[in-house]
Formats: sequence, C-alpha cells, structure tokens
Amino acid sequence: MSLDKAQEIIKQAMTDRSLYEAMAARENEVWGKVLPALEDSQAKMEDFAATEKLDANRHQSYLIGVAREKNLTFEHGLTLGCGAGRLERALVQEGICRSLHGIDISEKAIAAARDTAKKENLPLTYEVADLNFVQLPEKTFDLVAAQTSLHHILFLERVAEQVWRSVKNDGYLWIHDFIGETQWQYDSRRLSITNQILAILPEKFRKNKINARLTTELKRPEPGTLGSPFESIRSSEIIPIFERWFTIEWKLEFNAFLHLVVPPGTRAAYIESDDTTALFEVLLLLDNLCIEEKIVQPTGGQYLMRPRPINEIPSKAASADDDPISSLKPA
Repeated sequence: MSLDKAQEIIKQAMTDRSLYEAMAARENEVWGKVLPALEDSQAKMEDFAATEKLDANRHQSYLIGVAREKNLTFEHGLTLGCGAGRLERALVQEGICRSLHGIDISEKAIAAARDTAKKENLPLTYEVADLNFVQLPEKTFDLVAAQTSLHHILFLERVAEQVWRSVKNDGYLWIHDFIGETQWQYDSRRLSITNQILAILPEKFRKNKINARLTTELKRPEPGTLGSPFESIRSSEIIPIFERWFTIEWKLEFNAFLHLVVPPGTRAAYIESDDTTALFEVLLLLDNLCIEEKIVQPTGGQYLMRPRPINEIPSKAASADDDPISSLKPA
C-alpha cells in the first residue's frame, strides 16, 4: 500500500504544477536551513572526526581519489545540487578541476557557496536553479558531478538527457548517491536485520548528536512525510535511467544497513574505547558481508560514467525536445 502511495505522489507531482511548486518551495526552505547550518555545526565536525578515525567509509571511494587513480584532470566542471559548495572547493584545491559551476535550488546554500568562494578567491561560479527544469549548455563540461543530489530529482529522464547533452564527448559523469528504496520504503529483509541490531545496541549508540533523536526501531515512513518533499523521490530508478545515456566505466556499491544503524551523528560513541571501536568493526563487517553475499541490495553507489555515442542511445529514452513536462516549466 505504501509503495502504491509513493508512486501516486510521483505521478501527482509530475502532472500538477501547483503541487510541484509547493513541494519545490518547501525543498528550498529545508535545504536553505540545513546545508549552511551543517557547515558550522560542532556536532557535525565531531562526527566527521569520528568517521575519519573509524575509517567508516573504507568500502567507499571519492571523486578525487578515483580521478587520481585514473590520472584524470578536468578543465571545466559542473556540480548538480552543489549545496554550500564543499565539493567544488575540494576539486579545485586538490588540482582535479581548474574551474567549476555549481547549481542548487537553495538560495541560501548558493549564497553561502558564493561567499566562501569569494573569500578564498576560487574560480567557482554558482547559480540558483531547479535541476528538474534547468537547461544546460551543450558540450561544455568535461566533468559533471552529482553528489547525493539525484535522489531529490523528480524528472530523472529529462535531467539525464540534459547532462548527456552538456558533457563533452570525451567527458565524464560522476554519480555518488543513495540508490536504495524509493521514499524509504525499505525492503522487509533490510528492516528485519536493522531492527534486530537496534534492539541489541545500548542507547548511547542510538542517540544522534546532530539531530538529538533516539532511534529505537526503523519503520517505513508514510510517503510524503519525509524531511524534504523530494527526499529519495525516485532513488531506486537513478542508475537504470542514467544508463540509457551513459556507460559505467567504474562503480562501487555499498551500505546494507550501516547507514541506518550507525548514521552520521552517532559515530562519536564508537571511538570511546577499544571495545566500542571493535563493536563498530563487527557492524561494518556484517554490513559488507550482506552486500557481498547479496542478502540485501546496496543502498549507496558511486559511478564514473562516460557519455554514449548518439547512435548507441536506446530509442525509448525520453527526449528533451519533446518535453512531457512543459506544462510544469516556470514561465
């Protein structure tokens, strides 16, 4: 029933302009508060330090690392859903990309990104725009990066084509995103494993210091009630849709339950002693085994992709020239 409701929300948002605009306004409001606040959050910084000490992301990679492994550098890049600009700053400062343009729906996040870029004198430009309707320049970028943003996109088919049109023929697309269940309608097996672990963990490991919440049990949320209106709106469809326009050159998939049991905000508790760190190691081992043994599907993925030649694109792929969402586009 919840899956049916999730699909109904998608359908309504795609066809009802007033509903879409209300959702987009709320999305802007939510991330305008969240992203700049996280940049300065003491709890966030402590959690980041704990994550580093635990090497919690050892089964993941990152764009800078992959680029270095493949000896890749870029002249001009684009980031989709750039937030407050952390990725662009890192790419320039690490010598991976000479200049970048970032796009985000949040005016406050873009203002923060622009301010930091100006203070640090970095070759970064920014734009406030709704990615669902953005018109990208053709064959302009040799790198497009979408870092944890596509799971907020409703019109994935259109965005995938726009990205393909904007990437140079020899360019790259980087996707790092949540690819799990749409609108967090968790698989029954994932729910069962997660809740059995949560039932065992003492309270201090379940208390989130970033949002002050205590997790006792994971449930499928009612579609339409997530923190932001477009949260994981079509997350499970991201990669299949983009594969119509791009081929995967490199990929890494991860996260069975760890992001639910040990989310950001809880990790400092695991560095208190050797015993607490050992507990984290057991959880990480079990999480990785669940992926390797295909007990549950991964919910996180990182992909380095190349644009397909035009003659290799399936004819069923949506066309931006014959746009089915024209009635929703801003005037």
